Amino acid sequence: MKKNIRFILSIGISASLLFSCKKVTDFLDKPPGVDINEDIVFSRQVETERYVATLYQFGMTSVLPFRGAEAGFGGNLPGSNGAFNINMNASLFGTTDEAESSESFSVDQNYNAGNITPLNIVSSRDYRYHLRWMGIRVANILLERINEVPDASPEYKKMVTGEAQFIRALNNFEMFRNYGGFPIVNKRIVSIEESKIPRNTLEECVNAIVKDCDDAVANLPNAQTSAFTGRATIGAALALKARTLLYAASPLFNTGTPPSSYGSAEDNKLICYGNFDNNRWKLAADAAKAVLDWSGANGFALIDVPGNRIPTLLAGQRVSGNYRTAWEQTDNAEIILYSKIYGGPRGITSFPWQFIVPRNDHVVNGGGFWTPPTVTFNFVRKYEKRDGTPQNWDYSGGNDLLQKYAELDPRFSQTVCYTGARLHSNVTRIQIWEGSASNKNTCKGGFWLLKHIPDALPLANQPVNNPIFRVNEMMLSYAEALNEFSGPSLETYDNVNRIRARSGMPNLPANLTKNAFRLRVQNERDIELAFEDHRFNDLRRWVIGTNDGVMNGDFWGLEITRLNNATPFPTAFSYKPFVFETRVFTPTAYLLPFLNDEVLKGNLKQNPGW
Repeated sequence: MKKNIRFILSIGISASLLFSCKKVTDFLDKPPGVDINEDIVFSRQVETERYVATLYQFGMTSVLPFRGAEAGFGGNLPGSNGAFNINMNASLFGTTDEAESSESFSVDQNYNAGNITPLNIVSSRDYRYHLRWMGIRVANILLERINEVPDASPEYKKMVTGEAQFIRALNNFEMFRNYGGFPIVNKRIVSIEESKIPRNTLEECVNAIVKDCDDAVANLPNAQTSAFTGRATIGAALALKARTLLYAASPLFNTGTPPSSYGSAEDNKLICYGNFDNNRWKLAADAAKAVLDWSGANGFALIDVPGNRIPTLLAGQRVSGNYRTAWEQTDNAEIILYSKIYGGPRGITSFPWQFIVPRNDHVVNGGGFWTPPTVTFNFVRKYEKRDGTPQNWDYSGGNDLLQKYAELDPRFSQTVCYTGARLHSNVTRIQIWEGSASNKNTCKGGFWLLKHIPDALPLANQPVNNPIFRVNEMMLSYAEALNEFSGPSLETYDNVNRIRARSGMPNLPANLTKNAFRLRVQNERDIELAFEDHRFNDLRRWVIGTNDGVMNGDFWGLEITRLNNATPFPTAFSYKPFVFETRVFTPTAYLLPFLNDEVLKGNLKQNPGW
């Protein structure tokens, strides 16, 4: 049974589902171009471990800008037709009301202008499409052959089996949330004919993901050793199941009337269940509760140091608080699983920092390069005041800008870099106003992003904290699902209020209706999970992307003017909201289009409207 493997890359399920390749069984490994007999890979555990590393390299996601060459993928690798010359310079936050990419040529703008097509979907949004199928193929091969490794212990074989099941489920989940139903591939594809697999129904796809998660739970450990940090655990598999069932219960899929329809009830089962079933919310709630129970029993918890709930805001000083600790400190107790796709610490001139940090001609000593996101006023106006009441923004303008900032939810100052705030150790008082480099033309939203940027980054290489699952997400998912199933309860309130309390915010108002609680949970997800790739997917699963100012309609920034020339920094500023862009989002875009090359092969039915 001799098959050639070239580690690091494994060609996906076949030309039928991916792209033309020289051999269906082609693989790429390090160094590229060196053929290795597959039997050698499964002849010793040390060789198999390298292949497991390949599984994670392909199979793990990232919410941050990504460059294939820096992750070891290289450029035009054999058999890839250039598919791995990946250079995703945008963070993709800018396709939602969270942010706007600071450059007009960003791929985000295709989405915002309604210019996403089946021809550009991979380059403009779903850059992981090909990598995803490769990760699934690697998983299938591991499941097929792991038990043949002669020197591997039963415990190791069991663990790798669980890891392969988890990574397959994770990549299938990405297909589900982006496209609806997809071709389920649970074995190695060895011929072009065998690879001509049609789309499964959405229900079949959800069931397949949940089964892989359940199987992974039975095989994975509760914790990985230090040598295997970042690899899947029982908690990760439980969290993936919970996230899958939350999406499955949501309005985009839990319906018989999808926002963009084929016009046939049978065909619509490719993109929705075909009916609404309230019990799907109960399944989602139970799954999220299972994660929280597991977390409590295994040392995972919300970061909540009472003395760090409300940070002290001192001019030029780093803002510290529980919320910042949760996103800045790597491998903390709140993170159930994180991606190590970026490897070790990275300097400010490397991905992903180059495309998150503002560039020098927009912020002196910023240190970035292209397309850093500017945070929109659409997003900032969601922050409540510290007393839990809405902030009163005057759309005709006002002279109390700094006072309004100081009144906001403490998470604001730990997420957003605003006029006078510290960006990092080289920019301690940022200048965002008319007449500065960060004016309304360069910093359209009126704010730069602080979240994800380590304070010491300009001085030394920093690790990339890239979480996949966190405890706070599971708490909010539990509250959302339980409310949708049976309305507000002590449990729904408790989970949301604990998240608010750890950042110094008061409890939600008592006696909210089901609809009112839904809106509060949605806003809490906006704030708590900001800039972690949840917003794009939440807006679609809730079917609210067409609402004005969400993914469609007017997007607002602040025009900021200094009112004095006090030294060392002005002490008063005026603001005036203005529309910097009108975006286009239609019901068709709730599901992404399959790549045109795939549809033309004949086995994939394109999503409706594309």
